[in-house]
Amino acid sequence: MSDLPVAERRFIADVATLLPEIRARAAETERQGVVSVHIIKALTDAGVFRAVQPRQWGGLELDHATFYDGVAMIASACPSTGWVASVVGVHPWQIALFAEAAQREVWAEDPDARASSSLAPTGSVRRVDGGFLLSGRWHFSSGVDCCTWALLGGVIPDGGEFRSFLVPRRDFEVDHDSWHVTGLAGTGSKDLVLSGAFVPDYRTHSVVDVYHRRDPGFAVNDRPYFRLPWRLVFSYTIAAPAIGAALGAVDAFIATNGTRVSAAYGASVARDPAVARPLARALVITQSARMRLIATWRDMRSLLDGGEPIPYERRAQALYEAALAHHDCTDAIDSLMAVNGGRTMQTDGVLQRHFRDLLAMRNHPAANLEFSGTLYAQAKLGLEPPPFVPSQRFVL
Repeated sequence: MSDLPVAERRFIADVATLLPEIRARAAETERQGVVSVHIIKALTDAGVFRAVQPRQWGGLELDHATFYDGVAMIASACPSTGWVASVVGVHPWQIALFAEAAQREVWAEDPDARASSSLAPTGSVRRVDGGFLLSGRWHFSSGVDCCTWALLGGVIPDGGEFRSFLVPRRDFEVDHDSWHVTGLAGTGSKDLVLSGAFVPDYRTHSVVDVYHRRDPGFAVNDRPYFRLPWRLVFSYTIAAPAIGAALGAVDAFIATNGTRVSAAYGASVARDPAVARPLARALVITQSARMRLIATWRDMRSLLDGGEPIPYERRAQALYEAALAHHDCTDAIDSLMAVNGGRTMQTDGVLQRHFRDLLAMRNHPAANLEFSGTLYAQAKLGLEPPPFVPSQRFVL
């Protein structure tokens, strides 16, 4: 950490001071189904939700490697809190790609304004004069209870073009009875319901503009920082809390088993090779995933800052590594579950909570190994990138 700029060292230090309370409230967060107002304020005060926000709107513009590492730290204490910190925390970076008028509407009066999201295009979109009308139901909007805006995904019927629509809280309803789950329960990822909400053109962000690198926000945010690949930014937003959840699970396992005596054999569990092997593996896998995440984002940022593009093969590799982190980390913790003893069945157990949360994260589309692995392998084999499809949500 000594090689980090002052602002980034301060961010990591501020996040570290929050971990004991986040950890102490983790069971309560799961029971309540939402991150508490108190913790949201603490995260806000630490700069988590302004970490990747443009400076002209009060943001910090921290390196993504630092932001993701901070997210992993939070998730190590409470995966649900880390997930909300990551997903809600990254949205200012995407809002910076919207037209300046949209950015002003979100942040001019409140630099701490936050947005949740639901990018799967499950609702309907209709073009009207000056913009679009949105109706229907959007699912899994993590952290919506602490947000005053939402980013909703939709496909425009005439042309099949995917866009993100920036919608204020007054224009949607939250279905508070839509969230009953066993993994990531504390994220409050509830459904949003809209009935003909009007969204003006300037509050939309087109994947076509992303593909052609002509995002409206470049008019005011044309720094290399905002030209990072959006698909990778999103994928690591999902991978970082998974890595953190696994790190926290390993810590919990060590805390429990360092002094545990086997009820069956009366011997120290710490001396059992059946325990040592999966623990050693989990330690290496989780720490390696964390270090690789940091190295990947420093590498990509260095390329852009030096005026060089990020090669497609490197982008495909990073996308696959993000998905692989989910599977490797979850598998490593699964092995620890098998040697944790009878207390593993306790519903309030830390290891069990982290494992359930990891299983939920691994079901996210960003953890799709077949898709990302195919892109990376084909790139190494010399194949051209697949053709652009305007209805797809992300562009690599």
